Amino acid sequence: MRPIRAFAVPVLAAATLVGCAGSPAAGVGSAPAGSAGTPGATLATASAPPSPSVDMTPAPPVSSTCQLTQPTHPFIPPAAYPAPARPPDPGTEWFGTARLWTILTRDGEVWDGLPLGADGLLSQKTFWWSADFDVHTEQKPAITVTGKRLDGPGLLAAPAPGTNAQAEFGSAMLQGIGIPSSGCWRITATYRGASLSYIVWVG
Repeated sequence: MRPIRAFAVPVLAAATLVGCAGSPAAGVGSAPAGSAGTPGATLATASAPPSPSVDMTPAPPVSSTCQLTQPTHPFIPPAAYPAPARPPDPGTEWFGTARLWTILTRDGEVWDGLPLGADGLLSQKTFWWSADFDVHTEQKPAITVTGKRLDGPGLLAAPAPGTNAQAEFGSAMLQGIGIPSSGCWRITATYRGASLSYIVWVG
Protein backbone atom coordinates (compact mmCIF):
# COMPACT_ATOMS: atom_id res chain seq x y z
CA MET A 1 0.00 0.00 0.00
CA ARG A 2 1.39 3.39 -0.78
CA PRO A 3 1.53 6.16 1.34
CA ILE A 4 -1.60 7.88 0.55
CA ARG A 5 -1.58 4.88 1.92
CA ALA A 6 -1.64 3.28 3.73
CA PHE A 7 -1.63 4.49 1.15
CA ALA A 8 -0.02 2.45 1.15
CA VAL A 9 1.64 4.35 -1.96
CA PRO A 10 5.59 2.53 -2.72
CA VAL A 11 8.65 4.89 -2.04
CA LEU A 12 11.60 4.96 -4.38
CA ALA A 13 15.12 6.00 -3.36
CA ALA A 14 16.28 9.04 -5.35
CA ALA A 15 19.73 9.19 -6.91
CA THR A 16 21.96 11.80 -5.30
CA LEU A 17 24.04 14.07 -7.44
CA VAL A 18 27.43 14.56 -5.87
CA GLY A 19 29.99 17.13 -7.02
CA CYS A 20 33.48 17.90 -5.77
CA ALA A 21 35.71 20.84 -6.54
CA GLY A 22 39.06 20.05 -8.12
CA SER A 23 42.32 21.85 -7.31
CA PRO A 24 45.58 21.91 -9.30
CA ALA A 25 48.37 19.61 -8.16
CA ALA A 26 51.11 21.19 -6.07
CA GLY A 27 54.00 22.62 -8.09
CA VAL A 28 52.07 22.89 -11.34
CA GLY A 29 51.48 26.31 -12.86
CA SER A 30 54.74 28.33 -13.01
CA ALA A 31 58.28 27.69 -14.25
CA PRO A 32 61.23 28.81 -12.14
CA ALA A 33 63.50 31.58 -13.56
CA GLY A 34 66.27 30.21 -15.73
CA SER A 35 64.32 27.21 -16.90
CA ALA A 36 63.71 26.40 -20.53
CA GLY A 37 61.53 28.93 -22.32
CA THR A 38 61.15 32.61 -21.56
CA PRO A 39 62.66 33.38 -18.15
CA GLY A 40 60.00 34.11 -15.59
CA ALA A 41 57.20 33.11 -17.96
CA THR A 42 54.15 31.46 -16.50
CA LEU A 43 53.11 28.13 -17.92
CA ALA A 44 49.40 28.10 -18.75
CA THR A 45 47.68 25.02 -17.44
CA ALA A 46 44.03 24.01 -17.88
CA SER A 47 42.33 21.39 -15.77
CA ALA A 48 38.65 20.53 -16.24
CA PRO A 49 36.69 20.03 -13.05
CA PRO A 50 35.86 16.40 -12.36
CA SER A 51 32.57 15.22 -13.78
CA PRO A 52 29.73 14.89 -11.27
CA SER A 53 29.11 11.34 -10.12
CA VAL A 54 25.80 9.68 -9.43
CA ASP A 55 25.26 7.67 -6.27
CA MET A 56 24.05 4.31 -7.55
CA THR A 57 23.84 2.68 -4.11
CA PRO A 58 20.83 0.33 -4.26
CA ALA A 59 18.03 0.54 -1.72
CA PRO A 60 18.30 -2.02 1.07
CA PRO A 61 16.89 -5.34 -0.22
CA VAL A 62 13.73 -6.84 1.18
CA SER A 63 14.52 -9.75 3.46
CA SER A 64 13.67 -13.12 1.90
CA THR A 65 11.89 -14.03 5.14
CA CYS A 66 9.47 -11.10 4.85
CA GLN A 67 6.43 -12.39 2.99
CA LEU A 68 4.91 -9.18 1.64
CA THR A 69 1.14 -9.17 1.20
CA GLN A 70 0.23 -9.17 -2.48
CA PRO A 71 -3.36 -8.47 -3.60
CA THR A 72 -3.55 -11.51 -5.85
CA HIS A 73 -7.36 -11.52 -5.61
CA PRO A 74 -8.22 -7.82 -5.98
CA PHE A 75 -11.24 -6.56 -4.11
CA ILE A 76 -13.96 -4.56 -5.89
CA PRO A 77 -15.70 -1.93 -3.70
CA PRO A 78 -19.50 -2.04 -3.36
CA ALA A 79 -21.25 -0.31 -6.24
CA ALA A 80 -22.93 2.13 -3.86
CA TYR A 81 -19.60 3.30 -2.42
CA PRO A 82 -18.08 6.40 -4.09
CA ALA A 83 -14.84 4.68 -5.14
CA PRO A 84 -13.69 3.43 -8.55
CA ALA A 85 -13.69 -0.29 -9.26
CA ARG A 86 -9.91 -0.06 -9.73
CA PRO A 87 -7.61 2.32 -7.84
CA PRO A 88 -6.29 5.25 -9.87
CA ASP A 89 -2.60 4.51 -9.23
CA PRO A 90 -1.03 2.11 -11.76
CA GLY A 91 0.42 -1.03 -10.22
CA THR A 92 -1.95 -1.06 -7.24
CA GLU A 93 -5.08 -2.97 -6.26
CA TRP A 94 -7.79 -2.74 -3.61
CA PHE A 95 -7.30 -5.26 -0.81
CA GLY A 96 -9.77 -6.37 1.87
CA THR A 97 -13.54 -6.70 2.17
CA ALA A 98 -16.55 -4.38 2.07
CA ARG A 99 -16.23 -3.98 5.85
CA LEU A 100 -12.65 -2.67 5.57
CA TRP A 101 -10.23 -2.35 2.69
CA THR A 102 -7.05 -0.54 1.68
CA ILE A 103 -4.79 -0.16 -1.36
CA LEU A 104 -1.61 -2.19 -1.94
CA THR A 105 1.10 -2.40 -4.57
CA ARG A 106 0.73 -5.59 -6.61
CA ASP A 107 4.25 -6.77 -5.71
CA GLY A 108 3.84 -5.87 -2.04
CA GLU A 109 4.43 -2.71 -0.06
CA VAL A 110 8.03 -1.50 0.35
CA TRP A 111 8.35 1.77 2.27
CA ASP A 112 11.81 3.25 1.67
CA GLY A 113 12.87 6.79 2.51
CA LEU A 114 10.15 7.55 5.06
CA PRO A 115 10.66 10.90 6.81
CA LEU A 116 12.02 10.83 10.34
CA GLY A 117 9.88 12.75 12.80
CA ALA A 118 11.04 14.83 15.77
CA ASP A 119 10.05 11.88 17.98
CA GLY A 120 12.59 9.66 16.20
CA LEU A 121 9.90 7.58 14.47
CA LEU A 122 9.55 6.92 10.73
CA SER A 123 6.38 8.66 9.57
CA GLN A 124 3.81 7.15 7.21
CA LYS A 125 0.17 7.79 6.30
CA THR A 126 -2.21 4.86 5.98
CA PHE A 127 -5.56 4.99 4.14
CA TRP A 128 -8.58 2.78 4.70
CA TRP A 129 -12.09 2.47 3.27
CA SER A 130 -15.29 0.88 4.54
CA ALA A 131 -18.89 0.62 3.36
CA ASP A 132 -19.79 1.48 6.98
CA PHE A 133 -17.89 4.79 6.83
CA ASP A 134 -19.72 8.02 6.00
CA VAL A 135 -17.45 11.06 5.98
CA HIS A 136 -20.45 13.38 6.43
CA THR A 137 -21.41 11.89 9.78
CA GLU A 138 -17.98 10.73 10.98
CA GLN A 139 -15.32 13.36 10.38
CA LYS A 140 -13.02 11.59 12.85
CA PRO A 141 -13.52 7.87 12.27
CA ALA A 142 -13.02 5.51 15.19
CA ILE A 143 -10.34 3.50 13.43
CA THR A 144 -7.31 2.12 15.23
CA VAL A 145 -4.05 1.11 13.54
CA THR A 146 -1.41 -1.03 15.22
CA GLY A 147 1.76 -2.73 14.06
CA LYS A 148 4.04 -5.57 15.09
CA ARG A 149 7.53 -6.18 13.79
CA LEU A 150 7.91 -9.78 12.60
CA ASP A 151 11.72 -10.04 12.36
CA GLY A 152 12.60 -8.51 15.72
CA PRO A 153 11.15 -6.64 18.69
CA GLY A 154 8.88 -3.72 17.92
CA LEU A 155 5.32 -2.51 18.34
CA LEU A 156 3.42 0.58 17.21
CA ALA A 157 0.04 2.01 18.03
CA ALA A 158 -1.38 5.08 16.31
CA PRO A 159 -3.49 7.48 18.37
CA ALA A 160 -7.24 7.34 17.79
CA PRO A 161 -9.39 8.71 16.31
CA GLY A 162 -8.23 9.06 12.74
CA THR A 163 -9.12 11.75 10.26
CA ASN A 164 -10.39 11.64 6.68
CA ALA A 165 -9.26 12.33 3.14
CA GLN A 166 -11.25 12.82 -0.05
CA ALA A 167 -9.96 12.45 -3.60
CA GLU A 168 -10.66 10.57 -6.80
CA PHE A 169 -10.33 7.30 -4.89
CA GLY A 170 -13.37 8.06 -2.71
CA SER A 171 -13.71 9.18 0.88
CA ALA A 172 -11.08 7.43 2.99
CA MET A 173 -10.15 7.14 6.62
CA LEU A 174 -6.64 8.47 7.18
CA GLN A 175 -4.41 7.45 10.06
CA GLY A 176 -0.79 8.49 10.47
CA ILE A 177 1.60 6.04 12.10
CA GLY A 178 5.08 6.30 13.60
CA ILE A 179 7.31 3.27 12.96
CA PRO A 180 10.15 2.79 15.47
CA SER A 181 12.51 0.80 13.23
CA SER A 182 13.04 -0.65 9.78
CA GLY A 183 12.24 -4.29 9.10
CA CYS A 184 9.28 -6.54 8.35
CA TRP A 185 6.02 -5.25 9.84
CA ARG A 186 2.42 -6.44 10.06
CA ILE A 187 0.08 -3.42 9.95
CA THR A 188 -3.44 -3.98 11.29
CA ALA A 189 -6.46 -1.67 11.20
CA THR A 190 -9.68 -2.21 13.16
CA TYR A 191 -12.93 -0.37 12.43
CA ARG A 192 -16.41 -1.17 13.74
CA GLY A 193 -15.55 -4.78 14.52
CA ALA A 194 -13.75 -5.45 11.21
CA SER A 195 -9.97 -5.98 11.07
CA LEU A 196 -7.55 -6.04 8.16
CA SER A 197 -3.81 -6.77 8.15
CA TYR A 198 -1.01 -6.72 5.61
CA ILE A 199 2.76 -7.22 5.74
CA VAL A 200 5.11 -4.45 4.58
CA TRP A 201 8.87 -3.98 4.42
CA VAL A 202 10.13 -0.75 5.96
CA GLY A 203 13.54 0.28 4.57
